[in-house]
Amino acid sequence: MPSVGVVVGYVAAFVLLAMVLKTMSVGVVYAIWAGTGTALVAVVSALFLGEEIEWPAWLGICLIVAGVVLVEAYSGDGDEAAEG
Repeated sequence: MPSVGVVVGYVAAFVLLAMVLKTMSVGVVYAIWAGTGTALVAVVSALFLGEEIEWPAWLGICLIVAGVVLVEAYSGDGDEAAEG
Protein backbone atom coordinates (compact mmCIF):
# COMPACT_ATOMS: atom_id res chain seq x y z
CA MET A 1 0.00 0.00 0.00
CA PRO A 2 2.85 2.51 0.30
CA SER A 3 2.88 2.80 -3.51
CA VAL A 4 -0.74 4.03 -3.40
CA GLY A 5 0.36 6.79 -1.03
CA VAL A 6 3.18 7.75 -3.39
CA VAL A 7 0.81 7.95 -6.37
CA VAL A 8 -1.68 10.03 -4.37
CA GLY A 9 1.16 12.30 -3.25
CA TYR A 10 2.40 12.82 -6.81
CA VAL A 11 -1.09 13.54 -8.11
CA ALA A 12 -1.70 16.02 -5.29
CA ALA A 13 1.67 17.70 -5.89
CA PHE A 14 1.02 18.20 -9.59
CA VAL A 15 -2.56 19.38 -9.06
CA LEU A 16 -1.32 21.96 -6.56
CA LEU A 17 1.52 22.92 -8.90
CA ALA A 18 -0.97 23.49 -11.73
CA MET A 19 -3.07 25.68 -9.44
CA VAL A 20 -0.05 27.79 -8.51
CA LEU A 21 0.96 28.17 -12.16
CA LYS A 22 -2.29 30.05 -12.77
CA THR A 23 -1.01 32.96 -10.68
CA MET A 24 2.80 32.78 -10.97
CA SER A 25 5.31 32.46 -13.78
CA VAL A 26 6.87 29.10 -14.57
CA GLY A 27 10.40 30.28 -13.77
CA VAL A 28 9.52 31.46 -10.28
CA VAL A 29 7.43 28.37 -9.54
CA TYR A 30 10.19 26.05 -10.75
CA ALA A 31 12.82 27.87 -8.66
CA ILE A 32 10.66 27.54 -5.56
CA TRP A 33 9.77 23.89 -6.33
CA ALA A 34 13.39 22.85 -6.93
CA GLY A 35 14.92 24.81 -4.06
CA THR A 36 12.35 23.77 -1.50
CA GLY A 37 12.48 20.15 -2.63
CA THR A 38 16.26 20.03 -2.38
CA ALA A 39 16.31 21.58 1.08
CA LEU A 40 13.51 19.36 2.39
CA VAL A 41 15.13 16.15 1.12
CA ALA A 42 18.39 17.08 2.85
CA VAL A 43 16.65 17.92 6.14
CA VAL A 44 14.46 14.79 6.07
CA SER A 45 17.49 12.60 5.34
CA ALA A 46 19.27 14.10 8.34
CA LEU A 47 16.32 13.84 10.71
CA PHE A 48 14.83 10.49 9.74
CA LEU A 49 17.60 8.54 8.01
CA GLY A 50 20.43 9.54 10.31
CA GLU A 51 22.60 11.04 7.58
CA GLU A 52 25.23 13.35 8.93
CA ILE A 53 25.22 16.83 7.44
CA GLU A 54 28.19 19.05 8.22
CA TRP A 55 27.95 22.78 8.77
CA PRO A 56 28.87 23.82 5.20
CA ALA A 57 25.96 21.73 3.92
CA TRP A 58 23.60 23.31 6.48
CA LEU A 59 24.85 26.70 5.33
CA GLY A 60 24.05 25.72 1.75
CA ILE A 61 20.55 24.63 2.78
CA CYS A 62 20.01 27.97 4.51
CA LEU A 63 21.18 29.78 1.37
CA ILE A 64 18.73 27.76 -0.73
CA VAL A 65 15.88 28.72 1.60
CA ALA A 66 17.00 32.37 1.55
CA GLY A 67 17.12 32.27 -2.25
CA VAL A 68 13.59 30.88 -2.44
CA VAL A 69 12.36 33.62 -0.10
CA LEU A 70 14.08 36.31 -2.18
CA VAL A 71 12.72 34.95 -5.46
CA GLU A 72 9.21 34.90 -4.03
CA ALA A 73 9.51 38.31 -2.41
CA TYR A 74 10.81 40.08 -5.51
CA SER A 75 9.14 38.17 -8.33
CA GLY A 76 6.19 40.56 -8.48
CA ASP A 77 3.93 37.83 -9.89
CA GLY A 78 1.44 37.97 -7.07
CA ASP A 79 0.81 41.69 -7.60
CA GLU A 80 -0.30 41.36 -11.23
CA ALA A 81 -2.58 38.42 -10.42
CA ALA A 82 -4.26 40.35 -7.60
CA GLU A 83 -4.88 43.38 -9.84
CA GLY A 84 -6.06 41.50 -12.93
